[in-house]
Amino acid sequence: MIPTSIVVCGGGNGSHATVASAGRFENIQVNVFTRKPQDWKQEIVGLTKGSPWESLGNFVGKINKVSNNPQDFVGAKLWIIGGPAHVHHEILQKIAPFVTKDSFVGTLYAQGGFEWMCRSVFGDRIRTDNITYFGLYNIPWLCKIFKYGESVRIIGPKTKLQCALSNLSRKEELFLLLENMFQIPVLQAPNFLTLTLTPSNQIIHPARVYAVFRNWDGKQVFQSSEVPTFYEDFDDFSAYMLQILDDEIQAIKREILKRYPHFNLDLIIPIKERIIQQYGDQVKDKSNLKTVFRTNAGYATIQIPTKPVQGGVQLNTEARIFWEDIPYGLCILKDLSEMLGLQTPGTDKMIEWHQKFMNKEYIQNSRLNRSLLKETGAPTKYGLNTIEKVLGIQEVSQQIPKL
Repeated sequence: MIPTSIVVCGGGNGSHATVASAGRFENIQVNVFTRKPQDWKQEIVGLTKGSPWESLGNFVGKINKVSNNPQDFVGAKLWIIGGPAHVHHEILQKIAPFVTKDSFVGTLYAQGGFEWMCRSVFGDRIRTDNITYFGLYNIPWLCKIFKYGESVRIIGPKTKLQCALSNLSRKEELFLLLENMFQIPVLQAPNFLTLTLTPSNQIIHPARVYAVFRNWDGKQVFQSSEVPTFYEDFDDFSAYMLQILDDEIQAIKREILKRYPHFNLDLIIPIKERIIQQYGDQVKDKSNLKTVFRTNAGYATIQIPTKPVQGGVQLNTEARIFWEDIPYGLCILKDLSEMLGLQTPGTDKMIEWHQKFMNKEYIQNSRLNRSLLKETGAPTKYGLNTIEKVLGIQEVSQQIPKL
């Protein structure tokens, strides 16, 4: 039997875990497209100790080829991006010339407008070359690189995955491959907008970081022991801020359904219920939003990103908690809210606070700064400047410009 060739794009946590998981199986040939091929070993070890999968032992994923040249992978059946949303468009542009007919192109986590990016990059080839793009509703596991290019901790696996795809006639073929790769059941998500409107990290991170560092002047130095964990130390104020952001997403959902009641947004459920649904019995105390975070084994031990400085550490403002979650998370929600005429004081507050440390002005006077749209994932950037165009993405695909 000829193994199915897949290409894992990017060198992040999810990419490492994908290699460790899929590379275990003889019927899958795993390749890695990365800027740093010299840093990768020929095997990636998935460390399962302390996770619900501990009894399975460690995963050892074999790699066929590692390269920084996507031309080396011509003919691969599936390309899957594991990096943060703010690098997806760049990666798609790099791999597009080498994606062949009848291929699958997707991402571990289809937030940040992945569908709009694919239509922008591949254009008519989606139809003429039968290229099927797809995206997962949530990354298959919470995971963390242990040693770059060598090992990764599998912390919290999901009990099921949901996937949106552009060509439903290829669902069975794609889902079988994904289930082989991840060993988790895959179900169909109704549409890509559902994925865009169910951000987890992109609302959890800003709320939590703001709650912890809201009085930070950008200069104060901390000791590592002073910085709480992301989730196990989750407090009431973090939960309060997160609830505000989540409520504003639910307002977007309600307004869309008010205008178009038959559009399927059933998966856009409140964040508390969503986490319980995804992690199941790993959540020990389901009483409220705070306890759901504090007692979720799948969230254990995760640290807020800091960087070492003289005398201690500071919040790492170069991390994806800023550069993904704001332009490719909250700015998308803000754009959709403006199309719908909704006020978003919580989202505005989070963008305004974070952008101070990014030397950006994504919003000015509680409105999106149109001159910076090109640096975000906002649908207006792709020519989708009304909610009707966003919802009717199939009919307006030709309006999405090449970027």
